[in-house]
Amino acid sequence: MVFDDRKYTEDSAIKQLSLIELHSKDGSALDAGCGCIEGKHLFALEGLSEEGVGFAMSQKEKDFYAKMGEFARKARKSIEESSFEFPHNPVRLGPEYYMEHPIEMPEVVKRKLRWGERIKENPGLRRRYEPYGWTACEKAHSNVKAKMRRCIRKVEQREGCVGIPYTECPVNPVAVCRASIKCP
Repeated sequence: MVFDDRKYTEDSAIKQLSLIELHSKDGSALDAGCGCIEGKHLFALEGLSEEGVGFAMSQKEKDFYAKMGEFARKARKSIEESSFEFPHNPVRLGPEYYMEHPIEMPEVVKRKLRWGERIKENPGLRRRYEPYGWTACEKAHSNVKAKMRRCIRKVEQREGCVGIPYTECPVNPVAVCRASIKCP
């Protein structure tokens, strides 16, 4: 079998992106204090992106790898400097940011604002921050259920997922909470 540099770069970049997503969603990057995202995965993604520019077959592909490399570099620097200024999650920016910057507000932010207005108009729309279904262990322990509700609410608010489907949220709040709250 002949080694294909381009295919290797594509596969490796996808693996690094998957690991960044996994470590972000499962809570290990935050809860365990693991520095592998900025210390390993973003460095690898940056390097693979630079290689990808050299192996690209079209200008569109070159531009993609260049943008991905720039994204990885900015995200890594932001984490290392603890500035967290890189706007990697537009939902977190909120309406104030869009009032100051003349750019199009993403649809997910518009929906979030409309949902917030509906809650103000009708407090009955508030929800209980529960998963679709409790596990048998969670059902048996009311204290675990209370911790889960608080955790889900905090994660949804932190990630800007209140009132929007989890498919549009950068993390799954229920999965993050189940990974961090152990049922006895």
